Amino acid sequence: MAMLPASSGTSSVRPSASSAWVLAALLVAPAPAWALSLELKPSVHAELRYDDNIFRASETPSAGAASKVGDALSQYGAGARLTLRHSLQSLELRGEFDQVDYREQSQLDHQRYRLAAEARLAYGSDWRADLKAERQRRLENFAYRDDTQPGFVRLDNASAELRYALTPRWSASAKADRYASRASLLSSQDYDLTETGVEAGGQYRRDGYSSLGLYLRQVEGEFPNRVVVAGDGREKDYRQRSLILRAGYTPSGLSDLAAQLGYTQRRHTQADVEDFSGFTGRLAYSRRLSGRTRLKAEVYRDLFYVEEVNANYVENLGLSLSADWRYSVKLALAAALERVQSDYRGSSGIASLGEARSDDLLRLSLGADYQPFYRFSILPEYRYERRGSNALNSDYRDSIVGIDFSYRYGAAWD
Repeated sequence: MAMLPASSGTSSVRPSASSAWVLAALLVAPAPAWALSLELKPSVHAELRYDDNIFRASETPSAGAASKVGDALSQYGAGARLTLRHSLQSLELRGEFDQVDYREQSQLDHQRYRLAAEARLAYGSDWRADLKAERQRRLENFAYRDDTQPGFVRLDNASAELRYALTPRWSASAKADRYASRASLLSSQDYDLTETGVEAGGQYRRDGYSSLGLYLRQVEGEFPNRVVVAGDGREKDYRQRSLILRAGYTPSGLSDLAAQLGYTQRRHTQADVEDFSGFTGRLAYSRRLSGRTRLKAEVYRDLFYVEEVNANYVENLGLSLSADWRYSVKLALAAALERVQSDYRGSSGIASLGEARSDDLLRLSLGADYQPFYRFSILPEYRYERRGSNALNSDYRDSIVGIDFSYRYGAAWD
């Protein structure tokens, strides 16, 4: 047997009782703050639906316009959500993929997807940053088209917001965002839009129940594929500025009030395009009648771009009401009603009397979420939409009945 030289000074050591207790404490102690937690939630679903007006055709179409056609369709797909957390930081990745097949109108069969990422970062207790990005591909909406040719649109959204707590009550924030839409059909690329926005402001939070903030927002918009002719009144680009006051108030644990009031100016480089100046905003109130029932009412006025050859944008004045009721642990019911008055601006007049286009839109939806067992949901739904319009072939009625079967699975690792 090999012997260590006496000069090495090495001797056998026996662990003491106190050393054993220290070792045991280290083994059972919680993971350090830098530990990474991971959560994966995949899902699959299958949906059957009947749409009685898939082309959003008028009840009385003119010659050459699309006629009202109904069809049944099946939709099935899979998705997943991956969440990673490290101390105060988090990253969430989401993906959804669907195959949509029509029983009769097979030319409309398509694949659609949605990919999204969201990161929340923090530095100490004062700095917060939110980064978001999303891309989706879907079938182009027939509500603003008179033909039946299938087309697809790709939508990209991205934003970055930075917040700094000046004091426990005062905070400042800055935000940048970008929106882009791109259509596959050549006839629809005239409405491709790119919007780039910046926003900065501050907020005062009196307590956990009330807040007030003032923000300045500017948006640069461009229709990159649009060719305009002098005198036709169509916009190629625009600049929109808004001074926005945002307020939140929770008078009790049962109700919430959120308000956004802004003064908006929309300006164009073309002299023959109509500008806009006026108030925009949104007021929302929600009330929990009980632990099972919640009601919400919202009124708003905003500007939005529209796919209309004779108009540059639409001014919406809307009112929405919704109700959620949880009957039991396994069953929840929901209903929503919305009414929107849309006035088309920058229009040279497209009705028979030369007046600008105006639409009156009514939406109704009824739905349920029934979970017969853990992670499996049955989601029946009914939707009704009616649009009245003074523009030719722009009025329609549409009813959709469907049922969705969904299974979600979740797993987590630390």
